[in-house]
Amino acid sequence: MLYVPAMISKQEPALKDGAVKGFAPIQARAESYIRAVQENLMQQVDAFEPEIRDMARYCMEKGGKRIRPVLVHFAGYREGASPDPEMVRMGTVIELVHMATLVHDDILDDAAIRHGRPSVKEVYGPSVAVLLGDAVFAHALVLAAEFSSTEICRQVAASSRKVVAGEIHQTFEKNDIHLGLDKYYRAIELKTAELFRLSCFLGATAGGYADDYAGAAGQFGLHLGNAYQIYDDMVDFFGTEQVYGKTLHTDLMKGKYTLPLLLLYDAMDASGRARLLDSLQRVDDAVLRSIKEGMLSYGVRDKVMVHFERQLDLAEQALKPFADYESVPRLMDLVLFVREQILFLT
Repeated sequence: MLYVPAMISKQEPALKDGAVKGFAPIQARAESYIRAVQENLMQQVDAFEPEIRDMARYCMEKGGKRIRPVLVHFAGYREGASPDPEMVRMGTVIELVHMATLVHDDILDDAAIRHGRPSVKEVYGPSVAVLLGDAVFAHALVLAAEFSSTEICRQVAASSRKVVAGEIHQTFEKNDIHLGLDKYYRAIELKTAELFRLSCFLGATAGGYADDYAGAAGQFGLHLGNAYQIYDDMVDFFGTEQVYGKTLHTDLMKGKYTLPLLLLYDAMDASGRARLLDSLQRVDDAVLRSIKEGMLSYGVRDKVMVHFERQLDLAEQALKPFADYESVPRLMDLVLFVREQILFLT
């Protein structure tokens, strides 16, 4: 049966689809660029074969915050410049890669909701969804190959490979409570932060900035992406599907142990750890409540915040030598946005 998400109540307004707290002013400053990227995305539908065109449209017509295209735009921002067609295409390519990863993620996580409506997997089934994700990936590379520089296509292809490698890495580390922070950070750098890095690097390059700034912008994106994934891992425990418009608790249900759970385990004594390990064998609503309570009582939120703030600090430090560049204040606004999200959540 097709899953239909519950209606959003008037008392708890949805924050999905780009209306996340604090993001509206950022979107307003990138409005013309976001609109151009969205129009370009919809134009890509006709490039798909007739047999899958409606599926591609379903995948592309409703997105999230479009934060990766916004990163492209802000990293290459020049005062008074209108949306450059090449930069619009860059944002489109990166968003296509991101969309493909979401289609695949929802299959792996058995997620029923994405962007407040049934996921592609839920509508068309997992077998079709995995192939559609492949087709979207492939079309991203078709667009990337249209740039005059083959380096852009090479970088998009390499980043796509890294994203997939990150998901595979995390899959093989399932149910390992002894995962460790090194492996955790390796996974999120590959599967999330890499596209943030690429967005900033390519945006700065398209904006005509020098290589040293493009590299620094890439480092900024990497650390911002790490922070954003840490926030998203907190959402999985403390958010609600009604507000965030996607299926939650999927990582825990599938044995993908993220930073909040790893820190909870580290904070417990031997008996607490034994009880936690036992409960992870049968995750249900009662176990979820118990884990949340444990995180609160052991101060896990504060421990997560140390990691979160560290990544944002590293992001800010990467751009310090370029503080007078006109694109930097806009990127720094994204640091404020990401910081506000986790404070709002907790």
